[in-house]
Amino acid sequence: MDTDELNYMFLRKIQQMEEKSPMLTKINTNFYSNLLEYMENLNIRLKKESKSQKKMLLTNEIQNMSRIIWNIYEQREKKIFLSAISKARGGNPNLNNLIDAEKNLFDSALELMTKSRKQLLKIRSKKESVKDNKNIESKKEENKFEKKVNDNQMVMVTKDIPEFIGTDTKKYNLRKWDIITLPKDMSDMLLRRDAVKEIMK
Repeated sequence: MDTDELNYMFLRKIQQMEEKSPMLTKINTNFYSNLLEYMENLNIRLKKESKSQKKMLLTNEIQNMSRIIWNIYEQREKKIFLSAISKARGGNPNLNNLIDAEKNLFDSALELMTKSRKQLLKIRSKKESVKDNKNIESKKEENKFEKKVNDNQMVMVTKDIPEFIGTDTKKYNLRKWDIITLPKDMSDMLLRRDAVKEIMK
């Protein structure tokens, strides 16, 4: 793919493929650099254009292309982070369509998750070693807190959901591909409606 092949319809096709597949779709290795070059050329043309009608058309094209480019990136970004989560938990995610520029993001996310897990689990172990020295009331409070946390579920939103007040009295405005942790009763309700997909137990 070179910059001559780039246009709205081409990017729209990639966007639709990303929306339909839970896996990363195949893109050219130079996809992002070609996009940058294409957008730079559009902006140069806009600056040089003197006719108002053509300037307006170019401005609209730049805005439309920018929106769709960001949407493609954000969809792929979420899939990359989900793959890193899977790998950190011992899974074997499909990374065949990960290009070099995205591999850096995956490796960095995985490294951060792995390091965080080791640090937090170490802290948890230290807390466990002194648990016997706590009084009964503090133990009860800790158990309540841990139960509340464990009851939460991490889910990925599969379709736009109108704004609503949750069972935790918080206001939610969820959009497709959002990743969020919800109380179990809320996530169960949305799972029954096929509005979310559970990604963490």
